[in-house]
Amino acid sequence: MDLHAFLEPLNLQETPRLFTAIAEWLAVFVYFNIYKRRRKDKIYIIQCIGALGMQIAYQFVAGLLPLGFWIPAMIGAVGLMYLQLYVVLDIKPKDCGVITTHAFVLAEFAASLYIQLYVWSVRIADRESLLGSFISMIIVYTIVYIVYFRFERDNYTGNRNLNVKTKELVSVIATGIGAFIMSNISFINPRTPFSATENMLYVRTLVDFGGMLMLMTEMGRRNEMAAKSESDAINQLFQRQYEQYKLAIDNSEALRKEMHDMKHYVMALKNEDDPEKRAEVLNDMEQAIEIQESFMNTGNKVLDVILTTKSLQCQKKDITLNAMIDGDLLSDIHVKDICSLFGNILDNAIEATQQVENKEKRLITLSVRSRNQFIIIECENSSDSSNVRLRSSGRRRIFGGSYLPQTTKKDNVKHGFGLKSINQVAEKYGGAMNCSYDDGWFKVKVLLASKK
Repeated sequence: MDLHAFLEPLNLQETPRLFTAIAEWLAVFVYFNIYKRRRKDKIYIIQCIGALGMQIAYQFVAGLLPLGFWIPAMIGAVGLMYLQLYVVLDIKPKDCGVITTHAFVLAEFAASLYIQLYVWSVRIADRESLLGSFISMIIVYTIVYIVYFRFERDNYTGNRNLNVKTKELVSVIATGIGAFIMSNISFINPRTPFSATENMLYVRTLVDFGGMLMLMTEMGRRNEMAAKSESDAINQLFQRQYEQYKLAIDNSEALRKEMHDMKHYVMALKNEDDPEKRAEVLNDMEQAIEIQESFMNTGNKVLDVILTTKSLQCQKKDITLNAMIDGDLLSDIHVKDICSLFGNILDNAIEATQQVENKEKRLITLSVRSRNQFIIIECENSSDSSNVRLRSSGRRRIFGGSYLPQTTKKDNVKHGFGLKSINQVAEKYGGAMNCSYDDGWFKVKVLLASKK
């Protein structure tokens, strides 16, 4: 195969190998930017250029092989796309399989649409032109991939695993294989019941377009179900935090009653001669004093109950909780929102801090203050998780971007709802949430619009 054949095959209805390579690379590049946004580092640029070079080189070599190797060559092209996506995006194998199938069907459609429009233009002008072929390719590819990117990007969240199941993967691959077979069967064998003797290019383009729409629709439906499941989970989390608050109220009343009975401990201590029983009474008094020290008085009764409960949890886990809070600032915040906001903030902080091996470094600080018509809530906790990775939510915030830590648990779709519920409360009150990690300290900062 000479260079001219690589650019423009003898058969007018075949897509040039170079243009096939470009179509496949552009499909991969689209998903680079859909799945992992705002990548501008040098390594990423080198990866993109390397991917293009690999696709061109592969298609050139594949063009040298006999026609009998056409199917294995196509499988190899898909494998190469999979490898590029897997390396650059660093995602789970099954997730990469789904994305690769989408990218391959997209590339097939773009290449088919290009050759169909070019053949149509040749028949009208009654003249073939290498320059015209390039211009047609550039125009078609530009339109197809830009439009596809704008529609498909809403189906994916940057840097988040899809957690595709085997059944879902098989369904997606079956759709992709079916679209490929039906669109190319006329080229392989024109005598089958499904072959098109006329308008082969039109049938191929139509089938590829249908396959592409089916995959996009399937992904959109999957995301709708996932969003509903996530919304239900967050609502359950809201309700659970509120139920914990109501239970904590009852516990607080019982604790206050126990403090009221402190004088009975003193009376018993004075009248007890048995050293062991005196020690038992002293132990009870010590626990009661610790409980009294845990009571918070912030100026907001709801927050007082939450902080008292969390403070007792911290004592049991050898965690120091320091709070500087002006509770009056939260008077316009709904009870359930206060429960969800501070309950999840402190639950996450306690869970992370208790993993710090050095008990002297187990510290949580919480503050609530006002500034420029905004309520600023900050919680900072020590953490041994030096490998905490923050991912952008993809939407601009008042703080210059919202960043959520990637969960260390395997299923990041089902976990991390605590931070999402915090973010929902912040947005409800016209604010934002921001997370940061620096030198062993993790900070959550929430901004709420103040009505005062």
